Amino acid sequence: MTAVRNPAVAARRLRIDAGSAGQRLDNFLLRQLSADAGAAETILFRDGILTEASAANVFVAKNGLVLSPPKSNLILPGITYDVVVEVAQQLGMPLEFRDIREAEVRAADEIWVTSSSKEILAIVELDGRPVGEGKPGPLFRRAWQGYQDFKRRVMRKEAVSA
Repeated sequence: MTAVRNPAVAARRLRIDAGSAGQRLDNFLLRQLSADAGAAETILFRDGILTEASAANVFVAKNGLVLSPPKSNLILPGITYDVVVEVAQQLGMPLEFRDIREAEVRAADEIWVTSSSKEILAIVELDGRPVGEGKPGPLFRRAWQGYQDFKRRVMRKEAVSA
């Protein structure tokens, strides 16, 4: 999946209220920006710090460490995000929640986005440049497989108990 960045919309958001009309309009416009650029997602920065993507949460991996912005009013909460965090912890992946500078995102070995519709997807190109080796990395592949295993366990448990 490819992505572009756009700091302008994120910078003008003072506060995100999940489900607000303004939030949905911003996300719609950002998804159109992505499509116009031939990308599937737009990565957002506020004052040079990663916040989220237009319709997803973002994880960045560098040197074996998985980073993600801390939860705040600037980031929409995500159920898939929470599941991926839980899966990564179960797999023993080192996780750190902190502000992530744009330069760190651009130098990342891996970038992933998570959402209910996308589940967990690797960003292999950002603004026309490869992320890492330009293909899904080993941490992404482990997290993706862990997420699939989690879904099978949960779905199987719900199907059995139904």
